[in-house]
Amino acid sequence: MSKRIPVQSIMHPGLECASADLSVAEVVALMHQHRIGAMIIGTPAEMVGIFSERDLLNKVVGPGLDIHATPVKTVMTASLLTLPGEADINQALKLMESHNIRHLPIVDAAGCGIGMLGMRDLMKTMVQHLERENEALSQLDRLKDEFLANTSHELRTPLNGIIGIAESMLDGATGELSASQLYNLSLVVASGRRLANLVNDILDFSKLKHRTLELNLRPVSLRSLADVVLTILMHLTHNKPLNLHNAIPTEMVAVLADENRLQQILYNLVGNAIKFTDLGLIEISARQVGAQVHVSVCDTGRGIPQDQITRIFESFEQGEGVVEREFGGTGIGLAITRQLVELHGGKIWVESHPGEGSVFTFDLPASVDLAEPLYQPMANEELSQLQFYHDEAPLFAESDGVQAEGARGDGFRILIVDDEPINGQVLANLLSLEQYQIFQARDGNEALLALDSDTRFDLVLLDIMMPRMSGYEVCRQIRQRYPATELPVVMLTAKNQVSDLVEGFQMGANDYLTKPFSKNELRARIKTHIELAKINMAYSRFVPREFLGYLGHESIVQVRLGDQVQKQMTIFFTDIRSFTTLSETMSPKENFDFLNSYLSRVSPVIRQNRGFIDKYIGDAIMALFPESPADAIEAALEMLDVVYAYNPSRIARGFEPIEIGFGVHTGSLMLGTIGENERMEGTVISDAVNLASRMEGLTKIYGAAIILSEQVLTHLPEPEKYPLRPLGQVRVKGKNKSVRIFELIDRRDTPGNRLKRATSKRFAQGLEAYEQGLYDVALLAFGEVKAANPEDLAAELYLDFCQQAQAFGQEHGPSKLYSDIKGH
Repeated sequence: MSKRIPVQSIMHPGLECASADLSVAEVVALMHQHRIGAMIIGTPAEMVGIFSERDLLNKVVGPGLDIHATPVKTVMTASLLTLPGEADINQALKLMESHNIRHLPIVDAAGCGIGMLGMRDLMKTMVQHLERENEALSQLDRLKDEFLANTSHELRTPLNGIIGIAESMLDGATGELSASQLYNLSLVVASGRRLANLVNDILDFSKLKHRTLELNLRPVSLRSLADVVLTILMHLTHNKPLNLHNAIPTEMVAVLADENRLQQILYNLVGNAIKFTDLGLIEISARQVGAQVHVSVCDTGRGIPQDQITRIFESFEQGEGVVEREFGGTGIGLAITRQLVELHGGKIWVESHPGEGSVFTFDLPASVDLAEPLYQPMANEELSQLQFYHDEAPLFAESDGVQAEGARGDGFRILIVDDEPINGQVLANLLSLEQYQIFQARDGNEALLALDSDTRFDLVLLDIMMPRMSGYEVCRQIRQRYPATELPVVMLTAKNQVSDLVEGFQMGANDYLTKPFSKNELRARIKTHIELAKINMAYSRFVPREFLGYLGHESIVQVRLGDQVQKQMTIFFTDIRSFTTLSETMSPKENFDFLNSYLSRVSPVIRQNRGFIDKYIGDAIMALFPESPADAIEAALEMLDVVYAYNPSRIARGFEPIEIGFGVHTGSLMLGTIGENERMEGTVISDAVNLASRMEGLTKIYGAAIILSEQVLTHLPEPEKYPLRPLGQVRVKGKNKSVRIFELIDRRDTPGNRLKRATSKRFAQGLEAYEQGLYDVALLAFGEVKAANPEDLAAELYLDFCQQAQAFGQEHGPSKLYSDIKGH
């Protein structure tokens, strides 16, 4: 920040000059006229000073002098443009440069002149200020480096203790361990070594910065060292289809290098290549160029954008700083690599194109001496142990998808989504003593696939920093599938900025826990959210979640009396035919058991076809389908299939088979709440509901399983795909206008259905003739249909209608005969 000038304001002089012979009184009058607080005395080349009215009267005139007679040499009016408050040096310098001013007058709060500042004065002040700030920053930087170095050294002791004790237990020092104990101890070792390597990176970074790192140079065999590095890093490939290849010729000369530091360079470069390459090849190669050896690490990964290539070797750079980071790290790996190469007297560079891979190349001095042996040949089990304990190597088999752990009966199911296996295991361990079934997913895609499976989860623990898809995006997609009241999402992350919290909640998270968190707090929050979700789920059994959604609410506690919304939907009404007769043969308890058994079979079909049940009315179901009439039709057909599949078991147990009918209509309706403050319920009010109910009542009379209104066909995307036949116009009770209805022939391959399909064209011809008053023609057509299918009740009805119409007129047709059919 620039230094602030400790004055009230800065006023720059304008170029307007007054007469050289003005008196003090005239100058004061000029100030009053232009509302000027101060006047500059002098010329643009030589400024005497700046004077307020008080200055002029006290300093220029003095006691006993006539203000009208005292002359003022030259007056320049001060510009009205000011810099309010305590202006900074940069503002002052810009002002002077833009107006070609060599001096600035300074006034205080009262408008009294304090003095003049020249550009040299300002520049000198700025330089002094910057020097003091730079010295303070340098001191802070030294203190920071000392703190990092001291802290890193202090961390090494407890880390070595943790790793050493865990390794000794793995070796059997405390007795035989179970598979689960071995697994958890191996995670402790891996986490400890990972942290130890991060500490070492910080120490190396500090040493390299202060040039205190010393190299132990000797001839090193590049090929042998590359073999060790590739073998140890092999497990980093996880299940990726990657080939790690050592292409360094066996006859390659040795390089003059510090073996440990060269190994560190190769670890960093090959490790990065594995991280950013999903499939293909990673290869280490080398060639001699004069007195130097050029070593290259080539990969077929995602590549590096050109605008980032110049920055990747800088400290704390990690490519794009996005949430969907693929891998962790401190951002100093490549910076350390570059400095280690330069410490050997070489340089490092990279060639890369996005989508084509990268080639990192560094050079080292060739050695004139033969390389010393790196190590004694390792036994296979020793090499395996080296792989096992490498900081990033997985210590257990990779999962091929969501894995379940600790399943206990019908306990609540929790999905843990974290790309770090160790984090997932820690959470699983913390929750292992609770009655939870734990499932784990390694990234967002796995989590979404799990949610789309048949497994129903009760809560999601979601990490934010994950590969390919951030936790925010996963949460957003979860909310497209489930509301917050049905599937709680608790975000777990090390990010704790307010903006991170806000974004998490905006994406639909229910809660947010910052790592590291207390196990008791985690358990308490999980329990609270699961209980809240279960309460909401219990409410949804009485008030459908879709109903609340159309009212603009997520929770039933938000519902108020009188909430309502108008919506066009398809309504279907269904019940069991002759249920009254059937129920008379059963006791009240048997009636309840029968209805629950029946409804539990058919109701899920409605939800599976994007509908929701508005209410049960005894054996009747009223369901709404907001999207397409096709959903209602498919639900009706599938429910018939369920009932027809259920009937054989009823017959085998000595019970009568059941039949159901459907009335389906599309229209505008009102969803809302009715009642009073102490007792209310959600309901649907519409003439469309009444019509669907009365149409269902016609199914038994017409011998049809499903009857549709003409409005359903109007809104049906592909009506031609359904076997339909018209049933004419009917005026049901409560309707002044007739409604044209159609029979949808169900999917059963019965003789009756086959005959209905075969005679549907002739039936339609008869209906057309009847509506035109050609009763003789209609009688002939319906007679043929009846002769072909004696069980066709609709044809039998129209034969009767034709005879009635011939005798008494058409008003005695279906509109008259069935106008008093009652709905439910």
